[in-house]
Amino acid sequence: MTAHLLVFGSALVCAATLTTRATGATDAPMRQTAPRWTIPATAAEEKNPLPVNAATLAGGKRLYDQKCQNCHGAAGKGDGPDADTKYADTMDLTQAARAARNSDGQVFYKIWNGRLNPKMPAQSADMTRDQVWAVVAYVQSLRQK
Repeated sequence: MTAHLLVFGSALVCAATLTTRATGATDAPMRQTAPRWTIPATAAEEKNPLPVNAATLAGGKRLYDQKCQNCHGAAGKGDGPDADTKYADTMDLTQAARAARNSDGQVFYKIWNGRLNPKMPAQSADMTRDQVWAVVAYVQSLRQK
């Protein structure tokens, strides 16, 4: 009987963990274990909770310069000194066509979770959620409209 309870309890914990990850119902970062982006289905509708004003953009730029510029480049063109030239086109943050495919929420989760290939370090251990949202505001301002 005890063995059955242990198996049942383990199954419930696994199911709860999978449900939480599938729905994005946690603030815990999803570690960059897969080559694809880890983005909740609801991310496309998520809006930046910060006001997009001069102060937010300036803070986002400071963080971008510290954490993102080495790969994405000073102007966001994907030409930083640590950029992988093979992926320069997808690393270019200024392309207007990409803006339509990358809402604020999607950009947030890309920065928050990162991915393995092409490599983008997860920033969830280094920045707060508000800091990431400030970077999102700044990055979105780089896009040519």
